[in-house]
Parts: sequence; C-alpha cells; structure tokens
Amino acid sequence: MGTPLLSVIVPVYKAEATLDACVQSILAQTLADFELLLIDDESPDNCPALCDAWAQKDPRIRALHPKKTGPGPSGARNAGLDAARGAWITMVDSDDTVAPDLFATLYAAAQTSGAGLVICNSCRKLPDGTLQPHPAEQCFAADTLLTEEQFWDAFNTPWISQFTGTAHRLYAAKLFAGVRYPVGMLHEDYYVLPDLIARCDTVQCLAYTGYYVLQHEGSITATARHEVRLAMTRGDIHRAAYFLSRGWYDRAEGALTDAADFLYRNKAAYDLRKPGHRAEFAAVKAELCRTYDALAAQKGARSLRLRAAALRAGLPVFHAYKALLSARRGG
Repeated sequence: MGTPLLSVIVPVYKAEATLDACVQSILAQTLADFELLLIDDESPDNCPALCDAWAQKDPRIRALHPKKTGPGPSGARNAGLDAARGAWITMVDSDDTVAPDLFATLYAAAQTSGAGLVICNSCRKLPDGTLQPHPAEQCFAADTLLTEEQFWDAFNTPWISQFTGTAHRLYAAKLFAGVRYPVGMLHEDYYVLPDLIARCDTVQCLAYTGYYVLQHEGSITATARHEVRLAMTRGDIHRAAYFLSRGWYDRAEGALTDAADFLYRNKAAYDLRKPGHRAEFAAVKAELCRTYDALAAQKGARSLRLRAAALRAGLPVFHAYKALLSARRGG
C-alpha cells in the first residue's frame, strides 16, 4: 500500500456501541485514498479487540495501542499524528458518523482554495438517527475564505461553535509540525487552535454539513464541569499570548479580560476547599497575571499597567476596577 492522501485519526474509548457505525461511515467515503488509524485509548471494554478486528477486515485500517499518557483523548490523538502518513489529516470521534462525501468535499475545497485548513458545518444526531441541525446563525451560510486575522474577527461570532473542536475539518499535515495536543487537559482542541491557525495562510469555511455528532449522557463535558471551565480559561490565556506575539494588543486584552471575568464569575464552582482544585485555580490565575503583565509591558499603556496591578491584587479588585472605569465612561 502506497502513501495515502489522507490520514483519518479516531481515538477509541468506551465506544463499543458506536464504533462500528463510525468505521462503516468512514469506509463508505467516495474518496477512498485514505488510511484509518483506530487509536485504542486503553479502553477498559472490548474496544481494543474491535479495533484489531476492523484492522483485519480492510488494509487501509491500522489499530494502534499506545500506552495512555494522561486523562482525555490527547495522548491518542498525538499517537495518531505521530503515525499518520498522509499529506492531509482529519479526525473523527468514535461515537460520531460522517456523510459519504465528507472527505471528497473537504479535499476538493482545499485544492481549489489553497487553504491549509477546511472546516464544514456539523450537525447533531439523536440516538434514534434523527438529524438536528444547529441554529442557522451558528452555521456557515456560504463558502467563505478567511485570512488569519479575519478568522479571529469571526471567532467571536456565533460561528465559534463550528470553529472549535477537532472534527468536521481537514488539516494540512504540515500544520502539526511541532504541534501536539496538551495531555491531561480537556478542550485541548481549543488550546491548540491558535498554534494551528498561526500556520495557515487561509482557512476555508464551507456551507456544507457532513459531520454528525452523537450527543449522549456521560460525555466528558457533561461530567467534568470544573475541569472544563479551567481548560477553557487556559485556552483563552494561550490565545491571548498568541495574539500578543502578533502584536494584536486589543485582541490580547479582550481574551485576557474574558478569562479574568470568567474566573471571577465561576470561582464558587471550583470547590476551593479541595487542595488540588485550589492549587490548580491558583496556577491558572498566576498564568493569567503573567500574560496580562506581558501585555502591559509590551503595549506600555498606563491604563493596562493599572489593570495588571489590579489583577495581581485579586480577581475582586480587578472586577471592581473594571466596573469603575466602565462607570466613568458612562457604561
């Protein structure tokens, strides 16, 4: 078998009920030049055997059994990236399915536009098979080509629900040169997004829906609220640092202010009586302060230096100072 055009990475964990449908939808693709990497994430059920069984049925499928390096799918995705041979990469979650023309549509768009990243709309799929589209304002209504800056301008629109995640997109494999998902962090995709976009000249958004997300009880984001909140905040701080490296001070300030406000509003949800939660919260806040200090130093504005000092004094002080400034400006 020669080098495949496309590598499909599927982390597999506790997916006995859904893996067959996922794999079958991938094998039904009209673009057949791909390899399918089933990454067993040390699933405690029969999934490892299922992965091996599928690998015996089709020469395009490889079953990998890396040692787990931490909670969450990051280690499995990284193992897939290390093993991938294709010039293009896409990822599918093991409880989701894809339309037969998904790969062909994404690849054709990449070839036409020259974009290093192509994103299409996703759609919810209920357990009974019914498709439940996202609200129209959250979907791409027309094919749109975005530069790096245009992408971040659009990021704060309702489109964010399509921009975040790892699936329903096609990546040029070169985007992952030197980039891997942070292990042990939820919403790891949100965290690495700036690293990937920084390597893209353009991002192609398609008004096409070809990825079906099965939502069900027991998902990571439904059972780990504390970790999700901190993971999203870490992602905002990382995004701000990326903006700072580009000299986009207003974008950096906006991301950091969002992170600070989120920590302030949700502090009670972290159960700081637990030493682990308390230490993690303190570490995230310290990272936020360091990045805000860096922003103030680079931009050199007195107002930013005062905000950075207020943040170091504490989240309530920062919140009160920001409210005071807003009141002075008349809202």
